Amino acid sequence: MKTFEFILYSLLSVLLFTSCKTTAILTSKFESETVGSLPAKNIPGDPSGDEITYSTELQPRIKVTASAHAGQKAVTFSEINTPGLTAHNQFLGFKGISTDFTQPLWFFFNATHSGSGERLMIEIADGSAGVITRMHLDQGGQLSLVTAFPGTEEVIGNIPPGVSHTIMVSLNLSTKKFNLTVFKSGGNITVTDRPVLVDNILAYANPANPSIYFRWGDGASADRKYVIEEVFITRKKPAM
Repeated sequence: MKTFEFILYSLLSVLLFTSCKTTAILTSKFESETVGSLPAKNIPGDPSGDEITYSTELQPRIKVTASAHAGQKAVTFSEINTPGLTAHNQFLGFKGISTDFTQPLWFFFNATHSGSGERLMIEIADGSAGVITRMHLDQGGQLSLVTAFPGTEEVIGNIPPGVSHTIMVSLNLSTKKFNLTVFKSGGNITVTDRPVLVDNILAYANPANPSIYFRWGDGASADRKYVIEEVFITRKKPAM
């Protein structure tokens, strides 16, 4: 298992090296951060202008932590009881720089979940109100894909607790389609040629700020966590 996780993490580093030099929309690694602190909202390094977004009320749930990978850092998003949360201020976001949203894009990140508690929502969006796709990950690892609003879902696989995984979404808005792959030990999850959640592509912002959002379901748990190692959005297809 450890060998596979090292290979998976190395794969993500290769994807970063080959895809983000001049085509990066967002590159979020946490090596310059201080363990125990909040991650900086203005992400250091290139590209200039990408950011991490979160409300003041959500701050107790967000912390820079030591990574499971030696010498690295991560951001832990927990579900601890936090006062002042509403339906609108619970999103941890990774917001890319402005770009042409009709051109192909790749969104990917490496993470691990653990503990018992509510489902985690993972959303790919245009940085405004336009949602490309939405997923839910429950405490047992069941991964569901929202196929229609308000709540039609399809179970597409399982990501067991404690298993390092890389979720990648490739988007071609001009065809109204996306592909989803989850790289993990025990077999990958692959979903292809799925329609975006908003059929009218004119409803999406363009130019847009491509984004990845995370949100816990309503509730609280002392031990439910999602540890995020790295997050990327790029215009260049990653080398596989």
